[in-house]
Amino acid sequence: MTDLMRICPVGPEDLPVLRDLAEATFLDTFSSQNAPQDVSAYTSVAFDMDKVRAEYENPHSRFYFARTGSDIAGYLKLNTGPAQTEQNLENAMEIERIYATRAFQGRGVGKRLMATALEAAQEAGVDWVWLGVWEHNQKAIAFYAHQGFEPFGRHSFRLGDDVQIDVMMRKKIAQD
Repeated sequence: MTDLMRICPVGPEDLPVLRDLAEATFLDTFSSQNAPQDVSAYTSVAFDMDKVRAEYENPHSRFYFARTGSDIAGYLKLNTGPAQTEQNLENAMEIERIYATRAFQGRGVGKRLMATALEAAQEAGVDWVWLGVWEHNQKAIAFYAHQGFEPFGRHSFRLGDDVQIDVMMRKKIAQD
């Protein structure tokens, strides 16, 4: 499966697809475990087209699609410098979003997107790559730990009126 997968930068013409994909993968991942009103309040702001466009146009953020054939199997959002949601690590890159669509989960999409993130971190010359993951998303925490990430802190994440806790995980990037 992953041999046929391509990781491609998202282009400006892809923004409507990115917006729809971002909302759909978020809903698939979190809606069953959270109050509908909190999910709705969050998605109405986070996936507003103007907000997605502003994130895309930020020079410190990059988006990638995982494509297989004509399907988009997932996406990745990377942040550096002031675009990072936390500034706890010097010379770091954040993986703000890494999602596989439901149809492609368990088929290597996450690993390919993670490899892209780690390559981008290496090319950028950063010392760390980090992410935040909901403390109740044990499957994701296990995946990141298997990829060499370790917990280094916690931060809050507001989903509507619900303040949740994310585990912050990091991985040291070895520079050649």
